[in-house]
Amino acid sequence: MASASSSPALASLLAAERACCNRLAPILAAERAAAATYDHAALLACLREREILQAEWERAAARRRRHVEDAGCSLAELAAADPMLARDIEDAARDAEAVRREQHVNEGIVRAALAQVTDMLAVMRRERGDSRYDGRAALTGRTPSSAGARWSA
Repeated sequence: MASASSSPALASLLAAERACCNRLAPILAAERAAAATYDHAALLACLREREILQAEWERAAARRRRHVEDAGCSLAELAAADPMLARDIEDAARDAEAVRREQHVNEGIVRAALAQVTDMLAVMRRERGDSRYDGRAALTGRTPSSAGARWSA
């Protein structure tokens, strides 16, 4: 069984994990907003920042897991021995779950945005099969007449 001296160190490790989660939350919100508005530059910036913080969070979690392994008992046993530590563990678990939930929502938003772009391109290919984008990203091909131009998904 671990000594009481492992509690402050574990609490510090849990605090580091919570700090990562708290820093990830606004980035995930900005990522959602960027995906919803098709702001690709902002989305890429958010993704880069999120990857850095995600790696930091994973390192903090690995340090916590090593600490618990070195203590020779489970996290539940450590929590049972120290009520303050139990609260820290619950707070860290709650924050981690909130981040995971937001990441799942963001994944859905990005997938939906990609599907919309794919659907739009499919309509364009069906309606204007001879059109292509040139090197300047200008659409070339016949111009649809206003009388016969109907777009549908």
